[in-house]
Amino acid sequence: MDRREFESIAPELRDNIVTTVRRIVGPADPDLPDDVAQDTLLRLWTLRDELDSYRSIHALAMVMARNRAIDLLRSGHPDRHLSLEGYDSPDPAYDPHQALEYSEAGNRLSGILASLPSAQQALIKMRHIDGMEIDEIASVTGSSSGAIRTMLSRARNHIKELFLQQNMN
Repeated sequence: MDRREFESIAPELRDNIVTTVRRIVGPADPDLPDDVAQDTLLRLWTLRDELDSYRSIHALAMVMARNRAIDLLRSGHPDRHLSLEGYDSPDPAYDPHQALEYSEAGNRLSGILASLPSAQQALIKMRHIDGMEIDEIASVTGSSSGAIRTMLSRARNHIKELFLQQNMN
């Protein structure tokens, strides 16, 4: 992939990465999505000679961004600077109790997703984390749209069952 091709897809990829990372981190760190987008695009640029061998650069970018965001969240952002902006006037919409609930629900969901078969994990991630459309997933996986819908339905039902089992325990 040459520079012109990369520059033509980069803005759309960046927007999709920012949206995806915002869903992952929530209001906890408003700068993280932009940082992850920049890191991901830099990594893709370094891989530009190999990008043609991937079926979907979009899917690759989303997986890279998601993994980077999760790594930064788990590590407590050691490679990021601490900004003191906004500490004197906290956001009135920020509710620490709600943030904790979201964090706990996210941890439960991560555990449940990790327990799914790898095919179901991949489909759920593509559809709900990466924001891919059914037709895109079908194209990437080489399946029909109907088959993807069926597999997603089964995966969601499996997740629901696991949530219910956890609530009973």
